[in-house]
Amino acid sequence: MIYLAKPTSRREIRMAANLVRKIQGDEGLYFDIMRFLEQTLPIIQPGFSLCVKPKQEMGECHGLTFPEQKEIWLREDIYDGAMEGKGRDRLTAAHELFHLLFHAKNQIGFARTGGGEIPAYKNPEWQADAFGGELLIPYDKAMHLTIPQIIASCGVSEKAARFQFRKMHSM
Repeated sequence: MIYLAKPTSRREIRMAANLVRKIQGDEGLYFDIMRFLEQTLPIIQPGFSLCVKPKQEMGECHGLTFPEQKEIWLREDIYDGAMEGKGRDRLTAAHELFHLLFHAKNQIGFARTGGGEIPAYKNPEWQADAFGGELLIPYDKAMHLTIPQIIASCGVSEKAARFQFRKMHSM
């Protein structure tokens, strides 16, 4: 079974990330995703719950999102890493936030594609990854930075910094 999301361009995803940053009031390069999930989101989305689950319960899954229940689950080691500022874990938290905000039941469809690849702009996982990168590495503020500067200023992994750097300079 393949999931299809409403077609969304990187430009639209960037606009959504900028809106989340504006709601949080973060003007700088570093976006505190955990503060957003723990403090801001419960205010703007009453009933939201961030649940930290043991590794035994979640297995290989780093995060799960249940938009209808307004719930994000993070595996405890991922939560701890995000709280400590580990880039990969922060990106996981941002990825799950996109699923919560944009992948409700009425926005996701199921498809049988005959084995073909679905376009990235319709792939919910690609969309969530793109959002995580755009949220944690803001295009307008990071465009002129080097990869080491992006890592240090945005609190992301080298892999994420390199990927976003390539995206920023190919547009």
